[in-house]
Amino acid sequence: MYQETVSQGFVSLKWKFLVILGVLLLLLLATFALFNHHNLQQQYEDQRALEQTRALEQLQGLTQQSHAELLNLAHLVPALSGVREALQAGNADRLAMAFSPLWASLQMDTDLALAVFLNAQGEVMLQSSVGVPPCEDCPKMQRVIDDVLLTEEPQVFTHCQDLCLTKAVAPILGEEGTIGAIVLGRTLGDLVLAFQGISQLDIALIQDPMGKALPDGTLDLRPQREGGQLVALTRRDEVLPLLEGKTTGQIQSTLATQGRREAVLGDRYFEMMPFDLPGTHADDHVLAAVISDVTEARRQISTARWQNLFIGLAGLMVFMLAVVALTRKPLRRLRRVAQLLPLLAEHRFDAAREQIDLSQGLRLPDELTLLERITLGLADRLESLEWDVQRKNRSLSARMQELSVERERYELAAAGANDGLWDWNLETDRIYLSPRLKAMLGCRDMDLGEAPEVLWVRVHPDDVGCLRRDLKAHLEGRSDWLESDQRVLHEQEGYRWMRFRGLAVRDDQGVAHRMAGSMTDITEQRRIQERLKHDALHDALTGLPNRTLFLDRLTQAIYRSRRAHFQFAVLFLDLDDFKTINDSLGHAMGDRVLVQAGDRLRGLLRPGDTVARLGGDEFTVLLEDLPDEDEIHKVVQRIRDVMAQPMQAGEETLFISFSIGIAKGTDEDLRADELLRNADTAMYQAKSRARGDSAFFNVSMHTQAVERLNLENAMRRALKEQEFQLHYQPLVSLDTGCLAGFEALARWRRTDGSSIPPDVFIPVAEHCGLIMPLGRWVIHEAVAQAACWHRERTAIGASCLPVNLNVSGKQLRDPELVPTLAAALEEHQVPGACIKVELTESALIENAAQAHHVMNGLKDIGVSLCIDDFGTGYSSLSQLRDFPFDVVKIDRSFVRRLGMDAGHAAIVRAVISIAGALDKTVVAEGIETVGQAAHLRELGCQVGQGYLFAPALERGAAHALVQSDPVFPLS
Repeated sequence: MYQETVSQGFVSLKWKFLVILGVLLLLLLATFALFNHHNLQQQYEDQRALEQTRALEQLQGLTQQSHAELLNLAHLVPALSGVREALQAGNADRLAMAFSPLWASLQMDTDLALAVFLNAQGEVMLQSSVGVPPCEDCPKMQRVIDDVLLTEEPQVFTHCQDLCLTKAVAPILGEEGTIGAIVLGRTLGDLVLAFQGISQLDIALIQDPMGKALPDGTLDLRPQREGGQLVALTRRDEVLPLLEGKTTGQIQSTLATQGRREAVLGDRYFEMMPFDLPGTHADDHVLAAVISDVTEARRQISTARWQNLFIGLAGLMVFMLAVVALTRKPLRRLRRVAQLLPLLAEHRFDAAREQIDLSQGLRLPDELTLLERITLGLADRLESLEWDVQRKNRSLSARMQELSVERERYELAAAGANDGLWDWNLETDRIYLSPRLKAMLGCRDMDLGEAPEVLWVRVHPDDVGCLRRDLKAHLEGRSDWLESDQRVLHEQEGYRWMRFRGLAVRDDQGVAHRMAGSMTDITEQRRIQERLKHDALHDALTGLPNRTLFLDRLTQAIYRSRRAHFQFAVLFLDLDDFKTINDSLGHAMGDRVLVQAGDRLRGLLRPGDTVARLGGDEFTVLLEDLPDEDEIHKVVQRIRDVMAQPMQAGEETLFISFSIGIAKGTDEDLRADELLRNADTAMYQAKSRARGDSAFFNVSMHTQAVERLNLENAMRRALKEQEFQLHYQPLVSLDTGCLAGFEALARWRRTDGSSIPPDVFIPVAEHCGLIMPLGRWVIHEAVAQAACWHRERTAIGASCLPVNLNVSGKQLRDPELVPTLAAALEEHQVPGACIKVELTESALIENAAQAHHVMNGLKDIGVSLCIDDFGTGYSSLSQLRDFPFDVVKIDRSFVRRLGMDAGHAAIVRAVISIAGALDKTVVAEGIETVGQAAHLRELGCQVGQGYLFAPALERGAAHALVQSDPVFPLS
């Protein structure tokens, strides 16, 4: 019945889809065809307009050229032999005898059709013409001649009387002024032929199209010689029919709009473009009609239009056939699914499954496959639901029997649970306490009664109010259940933490009439929580407050200070040389030192003060309620005194000290972390001065810290952007004055042109760890330059010039120092003898064993070693003996006082003598005068360096110095 109702007025989805998409595609194709036709037509119009403009420009150019040629002839003809003399004598016969023999050649060579000679009064003396009537009665011509004789300026114009000619009138000048005039005329035929030759277009010249028309308004296309309007045209047989029948009104409208007019001649299309002939006057109006054949262009437009129509219709047919073919199978599957749905209502699930073949959509599943799968799933679900209903009906009675078993199981679970149970009848105000709950209170064998107070009275007095509020909130419906942690009195063990949970039973009006719940002993859980809370706020090693707790107490001190205006201070303590303890005695011993240091600090502080360990070897102290600043000094002194006592760490006896930074609480709006940062900044200032020192924070410290941070960031950018340069200061032999090498010195020139001195950026680089990448860059640059000089000097047979590299103490701890230098030498193919490494005394003292190991590695790759600034540090003769140095550099402080201080001279003499005995080369730094150089040479110093010879030079200047191979004056 349902299928019969649907089949009435049924239209297939395929045909609906086909009709709608067909109409849309047809509209799209029509729009595309119209758009394409419009574009082709617009292109055609643009091309024709361009050709019209080009034709006009060509016609104007040819007209101007013709006028210029005719004017030139008007100036040249009077210069012919005897012409000017005859004219000046006023002898017409003599003029004819002089000009007539030349007239024929002028006609052939210059296409002249008219030549008229006039005397100074404008009277005709000689006229020669070819088919041109005499101009005896021509007022316009006479006016032009009079104007030319008066102004002595030539004129060129187109003149139409019986025949249109281009005429040039020019004065003929003699020794005493104007002696006459010449008139030369040329027909317009040559202009027409020249235009056709250049433009490949036809042209017709028509005289006065609005003045000499026939009575019916059409053009008189007879030749001008026969009284018509046609002056000249090209291809008469083809062009003349196009002009026949044209009215003066059509010509006038086309001229007024500067447009074009099409004409059809047989099966060909032509376009006429009329122009006013350039150089004509209003009373000698000549029309130039340019005619072009546009048959091929129109044919191409028509062909493109039909092609587009055919392609569109063919595409529409292909699309409709494709829609029919592609929708046939899916619609058949959709119809099959629609037919099997009634089977599900009849519970014929197997029959419905047999009509669906899912294998058709497994390769490329689509919406129809999904619909079929859903239909099958619906069949399975309906069948499953039917089975479920039957099964549940069968098990309903069995379930009723199981309820009693479940009730018994619940009772057993309650009895075996570790929680105590309570049940409170709110209507009778009686409470039931389970045996387990009584045992949790230590009252297992006691009869506590049924009054609720027997339980509430055991709650701690400080907690009972909270419990009653939670109970009231739940009974009034403001909470979904009861959960409250309270301390409850145990008969033998005192108060224990219990967690009360409960749920009220309500009537239809929402009023609670019964409440039941449990009580759980959470004493151990609370202890664990308290321990975790303590561990989260205290240091695991020393038991002191950690950073979090210290910042909290510092924040509270700040708040109290703002309210009560009391003074407080923060001490930031850093254990000096703790790394040395860890490295030498081990971390376990270091931990024992930290614990004892924390105990000592805790024992010497006042009540109310806080000592904390922030991590590593850093401790902080919060001094509160200070009477004055002297109290801070007393506390600092007590810390020093206590820490000065020997500390026993296992079998070792240690002496430790703290560097202390102090930041006082101020009226400024500072946060706790900012105050702690200020104390940290002051501590670093104290440590930089001396170990065990202390310093109060001031604003300049923060400014210096910010400047140092900015300089660190700028250095990181400088390394990436290659702002660093190497300058080279010459080393000079004091025996010969010749170059003995260079010392490579890093220089930093920023992009803004400013320079940062080495004594500023080197300490910062060592502090922030940038000395390692900076040192590697120096190695690669210096080795590359040394290789360049080595190749140049090897080519000329000279020895290499060593380049000295400065290595700091921190670079000595870089395990990549020796491999980096070795790799650079290998990369640039330069021997190790071309490189020398300079080490300071302080670098050797910091870690002698490490320094000795690195120096041996450098010696293994052939590099020479120099001890720099010898005599300024903890100098020891054992260093010259034990370390494999090749060169000893005497510091500039000794060289500067040579000749002024006998003690310094003695020291220099002794160093040179000892170095010579140990076969070491001696280099003196800071030589600024010839006297110093001479004195050092007398003492036996081999090499000198200083401003006397040259400052540190840029690479280009140093390279030029090497190539010049100078000899420096030494006396």
